[in-house]
Amino acid sequence: METSRHISFAILVFIVLAAGTLLLEHTGFFAGAFRTEILARVDAGDVVSAGEAVTARNVNASDKVSAR
Repeated sequence: METSRHISFAILVFIVLAAGTLLLEHTGFFAGAFRTEILARVDAGDVVSAGEAVTARNVNASDKVSAR
């Protein structure tokens, strides 16, 4: 007796849909649908160095101690 291999209908549908979506994306139909660009601007005044961060943390800690 031969055994037949059974492929689930849901798996087959998923594979066909995924392949179709990838093909459409590759051909440019979904040109920007799966891509996100992050546009940001950082000013020099917004940048905090590690030394400034440690100093600010120490000042906050000393303020909490003196408030007690």
